[in-house]
Amino acid sequence: MTRALYLVHGWGFDSSFWAPMLAHLPDVSAQVVDCGYFGAKHRPALPQTPYLAVGHSAGSLALLGQDLPGCDGLVFFNGFPRFTAAPDFPDGTPERVLTRMRARLKRDPAAVLHDFRALCGTDAPLPGTPDVDALDRGLDALQTLDHRSQVAEWKDRLHWMTGTDDPFGAAKTGFATAGEQVEGGHLLPLTHPGLCADFVRRWLDDPR
Repeated sequence: MTRALYLVHGWGFDSSFWAPMLAHLPDVSAQVVDCGYFGAKHRPALPQTPYLAVGHSAGSLALLGQDLPGCDGLVFFNGFPRFTAAPDFPDGTPERVLTRMRARLKRDPAAVLHDFRALCGTDAPLPGTPDVDALDRGLDALQTLDHRSQVAEWKDRLHWMTGTDDPFGAAKTGFATAGEQVEGGHLLPLTHPGLCADFVRRWLDDPR
């Protein structure tokens, strides 16, 4: 039985994003990545015991591109293997949206983050001073990465949940395996922490 997690948050947030969900999983060991968008980056070592890798939004894209030895499975919330639209991925976000965000980020990072987080469904204060370079690298990853081929490698060990009102079309497509859609938006681990914890626990008990 898996009893460890390795978690990666999405763009525009920090490691505290997972706190509400993890409060419902007090018996589970958790290694939580911080991508450094508001301070020091923190990338803990992968668990030494069997674990699930859990990603939210852009965190799922990052995990698909990472070597994860010992990982029993992936659990994604509002995730995607590609974010921007392409001829064979029409439901993605238009690339021009990312281009504009990156240009505006250099002028007014706080405004970009507040607008993005409002679109996601939160008006909570920023957790710290924005690191423009780290945020720009995160947007570059969203703009350029395509990990759809890696999805196939995980087969039925990839489990996903998304919200029916998620504003990002890419978060509803791109996975070969069946997942779950629930009422909610783009921040399910924040808005539905108990539901997300139950989803994680389901695959902790049966990762396959």
